[in-house]
Amino acid sequence: MDDTPLHERMEAYETVASEAAKAGRKRDETAAEIGKRLAATVTDAVEREGANVEATGRSADGHRYRFTARLDRAALVAALTETLPDGFVVSHVNTDGTLSVEWTGDDRTPSKREHGAILKAVIAEELVVDGDGLIESVPTRDRVLARAVELGVDEDDAASRLSRLATLEVVDLDDGYVYPDDNFSRY
Repeated sequence: MDDTPLHERMEAYETVASEAAKAGRKRDETAAEIGKRLAATVTDAVEREGANVEATGRSADGHRYRFTARLDRAALVAALTETLPDGFVVSHVNTDGTLSVEWTGDDRTPSKREHGAILKAVIAEELVVDGDGLIESVPTRDRVLARAVELGVDEDDAASRLSRLATLEVVDLDDGYVYPDDNFSRY
């Protein structure tokens, strides 16, 4: 053990603790600023893509109508892949409309990560779940690929990425249909 008097070691500790606290505040301020800028990018994409509105019901007398407005999550993710700053990618879109944007650790986002995000968003968009959270229907492989092509992904790239998502157990390809697999919410 070192012979440095404990009061000197405590002073050194307090200095290091103070520097760590300052660094933590700086880290939190930087993260908050990044979050604000990413939120602005998402907001811009939402404004560009708009919302899908469908009539969901009406009163028996026909005087009141009910509508549901929802984002086209797949189109939103496709728009975001073009507008997010380099190195960021949409990693997941949840059924409640929340989404996760992830830093890839690189100065540019690999296209396969972008394509995977678009495919997952298409699958989530096409998935029908009942009130208990049980899956009622899933999209066909052909529908997922066609929608990805509509959103700007090359068909061969989409097919390749869909196969890779199956290998990673993000999706399950069965009898021409695409099911979310165990890791769907992770990647």
